Amino acid sequence: MKINTVRDAFEKSLRARLLKTNPSTDYSCLKAFGSLFTKDIPIPAGTTVDFRRTADGRLITEIEGNHIGAIQSKELCRAFFDMYIGDVPVSEQAKEDIGKNVASIIRKC
Repeated sequence: MKINTVRDAFEKSLRARLLKTNPSTDYSCLKAFGSLFTKDIPIPAGTTVDFRRTADGRLITEIEGNHIGAIQSKELCRAFFDMYIGDVPVSEQAKEDIGKNVASIIRKC
């Protein structure tokens, strides 16, 4: 899979979620996020792509442990995680898996 395919899929879903949370958004955070995925990098099956939100509202992106970039936008963070754990997730299975992982972490505390 090519990185631009991944970028296009993210942008489509994020655009709708950003609009839902803030109808007056200017999408600058989405443009910045999309710019991280401009290289024609192949993403073979099994590639690890990590996303995490910092306390100050940055969405950090890493591919196979390599830092790709960070976007400062609480709106983007909210929209991104809404894709996976919101009311209408892109994958019900992913939402269930995230819930199980969170429950497991809480049980260990």
